[in-house]
Amino acid sequence: MANANVVAGTTRLKHAIKTLKDQWLITEATWNDKVRHRFEERYLAPLDPAIDAAVIGMFKLAEVLDQVRRDCSDRSPTL
Repeated sequence: MANANVVAGTTRLKHAIKTLKDQWLITEATWNDKVRHRFEERYLAPLDPAIDAAVIGMFKLAEVLDQVRRDCSDRSPTL
């Protein structure tokens, strides 16, 4: 099983970006000019691939941590 703390972090990250997108859509009703669109292109659009990459990395990290945990628990104590 993937490391629960890392998986929880990915869930929080996904929730945070969804909340940001939902709130950003609300701004369109009152702020819909070139500055808004430039801000969106410059700062918000790059978030999607960055978030995707982060989530993939976090799952890979969870797998590594689980493997480390298994490797360490499989070692019999040497006396």
